[in-house]
Amino acid sequence: MTNGMENLHYEERLRLLGLTSSEARRVRSDLIKVFKFINGGYTIDADIFLNMIRVIEEVILRNCRYKRRSRLDVR
Repeated sequence: MTNGMENLHYEERLRLLGLTSSEARRVRSDLIKVFKFINGGYTIDADIFLNMIRVIEEVILRNCRYKRRSRLDVR
């Protein structure tokens, strides 16, 4: 860690160092990958790509359904 920044919050350290957050970097990376896919930068079949998206959505929905069913009033 940079000297003198131990007591600052994450966002404040990023601002002082002129950096972006890890979440913003992940979003940027995802957008670059989508741009490359759309413009022919990747040689992946569209059916495979769309199938991967469907599988990811199913996993997300499955996790959401599981969380809704969890009970907090267990004795």
